[in-house]
Amino acid sequence: MVQYNKSLTEAVKTGVQEGLAIGVGFGVVAFIVFSTYALAVWFGAKMILNDGYNGGDVVNVNFAVLTGSM
Repeated sequence: MVQYNKSLTEAVKTGVQEGLAIGVGFGVVAFIVFSTYALAVWFGAKMILNDGYNGGDVVNVNFAVLTGSM
């Protein structure tokens, strides 16, 4: 019984560490992806306002880049 409880405690500890690592990793990846989307929208808006680009062209380029990156 003592050996079982020791093994169970060790398994729980390992599971918590694994869950934390997966959560942090997923959070970092999601942060990078959404930051990239935000940068694309910001730069597209800047091009529309300053360089006279068409909004449809900017959206088209964003979709093309997203499709290509998949």
